[in-house]
Amino acid sequence: MKLDRIPGLVSVVMPVYNGEKYIRESIKSVLDQTYGNFELLVINDGSSDSSMEIVREFEDPRIILLENDQNMGVSYTRNLGLDLSKGEFLAWIDCDDLIDKRRIEIQYEFMRENPQIGICGTYLERFNEGNSTLSTVFLEPELIKAGLIFKPAVLNATSMYRLSLIDRAGLRFNPKLAISEDFNFYVDACFHFPIVNLPKKLYFYRASETSIMKKYDEKKDEKFQFHKVVYTKWFEKLQIPLSEKNFQIHDKIGSTELYNNFEELKCAFNWLKYLKIQNDKLQVVDENALNKVLGSMLYFICKKSSQIGLPVFLFFLRSKMNFSKAEEESWVKLFIRCLIKYDKF
Repeated sequence: MKLDRIPGLVSVVMPVYNGEKYIRESIKSVLDQTYGNFELLVINDGSSDSSMEIVREFEDPRIILLENDQNMGVSYTRNLGLDLSKGEFLAWIDCDDLIDKRRIEIQYEFMRENPQIGICGTYLERFNEGNSTLSTVFLEPELIKAGLIFKPAVLNATSMYRLSLIDRAGLRFNPKLAISEDFNFYVDACFHFPIVNLPKKLYFYRASETSIMKKYDEKKDEKFQFHKVVYTKWFEKLQIPLSEKNFQIHDKIGSTELYNNFEELKCAFNWLKYLKIQNDKLQVVDENALNKVLGSMLYFICKKSSQIGLPVFLFFLRSKMNFSKAEEESWVKLFIRCLIKYDKF
């Protein structure tokens, strides 16, 4: 279903599943936006708590309450939001998170001034786990595209979509994916139009017990199976054999899992070089962009290997000339991690 899009209108879509604890705060952060021309689609995905009673307390006519007949899952619910949004643009918010009061205004103005851009994300701040932390991402389209080879290079909840381009490309979330549905979506999207991220902190992600990622944190095998669906797309484009070993090497590089021995680190480094060779032949993504991403991933895997000790630092110094320098690269920080054999991510 594709509705006529209303120019200037932003559809804010909030999927909800048992979000009673924080949903009032989340809705209020939307209603407090400096840009007022929006609709807020609250989609109840089979909640069994008081979430919907809380939503009904708000009398703002911009709030539209939709309900699935039963719990259908995150992909189905996101697709419903895409189908029923009337806006020229769509912005996501999860039911336990918060957004800066200028979030819609800033992203809307950027999208209006850059009509070629299909998706615009931002940085986000994670809170509710002790100290708050800032999550940053690549900014430029080619870097984002190359970064998507390894992991989501767009923080989904921060994103704003130009729905005309989403519709034209026929993009939807894969209902078979319980997680990584956003990762899969952005891999598909990056081959249709440019995606950018703004270097602004406009979204506040609450690390809560209701987060779907929490549910899968300890289900490593299930998580891996979902990731393989996304990796397969890249492997096929880069003509990489779809072996279990290859999937495992690739998945670990982009994860927070530590490397415990030097052979594993060298194997990961060789994989990075192999990806460069394949892309040089096939030109799947921009060469310079991939070189920067591979430099970032080299620093990342060495950082994850610091508990092995100073040989990791020396390995990094020898290996880094194979790729471009990573923006976040800090020799001093890596040296100290390796010196003290730091064993945490």
